[in-house]
Formats: sequence, structure tokens, C-alpha cells
Amino acid sequence: MNMDERLLQYYLNLRSPEAGEWNSSPACLYTELATRDYVRTAFEVKNGFRVCNVGIGTGDWDDYLGYWLNGRGCLTSIDIDRDLCDLFAYRQKREGHPNPSRVVCESIFETSMSDGQFDLVMLIGSTARESGDVHKCLDSCINLLKQDGALMFMSRLKNNAQGLLEQYIDHSGHKLERMQRYEAYPEYPFFICTIRK
Repeated sequence: MNMDERLLQYYLNLRSPEAGEWNSSPACLYTELATRDYVRTAFEVKNGFRVCNVGIGTGDWDDYLGYWLNGRGCLTSIDIDRDLCDLFAYRQKREGHPNPSRVVCESIFETSMSDGQFDLVMLIGSTARESGDVHKCLDSCINLLKQDGALMFMSRLKNNAQGLLEQYIDHSGHKLERMQRYEAYPEYPFFICTIRK
């Protein structure tokens, strides 16, 4: 299957019976709105602002971040899935995204990216849990931050996610600067927070 065929399949899958019901739901739209509003109000984009998003998924979040940075900053998107990385980079190019991501295909645990290079690192949704080690994932993200940088972490309020975060903060010595809980939709309660070194 060539890249254009893969891209068509990607678009079709967004509305497939498995994904379409969630992608069209009020809970999903609310989650997207709240997360985008949080980043818009919590962080100021300055010229040269460097952002890293860990875990690409469908790439919608990365697309938004590119527009949010509006040419004043650059975005690096990292994921371990080679097919996903290739398709995401191709899709952004094909769609003509005005501020596309620099795509890095590797594990956040074994990244070639040097420490201390980003103003903001994003860890959104299930990425931390899917990594297999939430605390190690948080450490790896924080290592990428400049001294005055911030980690924006968003996760569902299930499986004691907030408790695990609070344990992490207590043991790491990092500062939990801001925490907001969102429980408007009981089927998908979540929190978003800002962590500083």
C-alpha cells in the first residue's frame, strides 16, 4: 500500500464504527476543547519557543500545537511507532500544514534528543500509561526540559492516576504548579496539570 492509500485509510478510520462514535461524542469534543484551552491559557508562546509532544496518536493534538505556535516556535513529535510517524509526517506535508512537526521515531526512554532543550513538553492521554512505567515516563519528559521549562500532563481520572502523580511529585522534588480536574462527563473524567523542575 503506498502512502496515499495509507492516508486515505487513515481518514476513513477516523469515522469507522470503532472510532467514530467516540470521536464524534460530546465527551471527546469537551476533552479536546478543555485541553486546548488549558495550553492556550497556561503557556505563553515566545519567539523560539520549543515544544515536544510525546505520543502522536492520530496527530490531531500535534496539528493543533503547530497552529498554536504559529511560526513563533517549533514542535517536535516523538513516538515509537514507525508507521504512525511516517504517516503523520506525510499527512502534514500533504495537507500543507504551515508549521509542521519535526517527527522523531524512538522511545522516550531511549531518545537521542538531548536533555534540557524544550520550553514545554506535553504528555497527553494514555501515553504515560501505555509506556509501561508512568514515573519513568514523567522523568524522561522532565529531563528534556530547560531549567525553567514545564511539563503539561493530561490523564484520565482512573486507575488512581492522580494518586500516582501525587506520589511522583512527593518523591521527585518537582513542583506541581497547576492542577485542574474535569468531570463534566462521568464516562471520561480527566485532569490536566503543569509540572516544573
